[in-house]
Amino acid sequence: MLKRIATIVVIRSIPAWASGLRVVYTSSIFHPNPPAGRIKSRSKSMIAKSPTDGEVSVFERLKDLEVTHVCGHRVPILIDHDDLLAIAMTIVSPPFCLDFGGAYLDRHPDYSPEVWRDWEEMKSDAFEENWPAVKKILSTFETFGVYIADVNPGNIKFN
Repeated sequence: MLKRIATIVVIRSIPAWASGLRVVYTSSIFHPNPPAGRIKSRSKSMIAKSPTDGEVSVFERLKDLEVTHVCGHRVPILIDHDDLLAIAMTIVSPPFCLDFGGAYLDRHPDYSPEVWRDWEEMKSDAFEENWPAVKKILSTFETFGVYIADVNPGNIKFN
C-alpha cells in the first residue's frame, strides 16, 4: 500500500482567451515502504467551464505513439483522467516539454499572418538563444499531429 507523504497544491490563472479558467496543479509523493522507493505523480484539475478533451487527446496521441522524449526533452505520460476535468500525469524534470492545454490536434491554430508574425517575435524574445531549438521541438511535435501554440520558457525548459 502506498502512503502519501506530501502534497503540494498550486492554483494558477490562465490567460484571457481561456475565459477566466483556473487550473489546480497537485503534486504528490508516495512511498510504498521507505526507503524502498517512491512514485511521483502530478494531477491537473480544471476549475470552470473548459473541458480538458483537447489536452487529453494530445496526451493519448503521444502515449499511443510511445513518445517519452522530443529532441532530448522529457514528455510527461498520461496516467489517468476523468470526466471531472482532472488529468494525472508523470512528473518530469528538465529538460522537458509539458502543458498541452493550448495544443491543437491535427491542425494549426487559425491565426492570421500578422498574429503569427507577432507570435514568432514574442516567442523568439522569450526563448532567446534557445529559440532555434524550440522551433525544432515544435516541428517534431507537428510530425505527431500536435500543434503547440501556448509555448513559453516554463513549459519547454532546458537544463
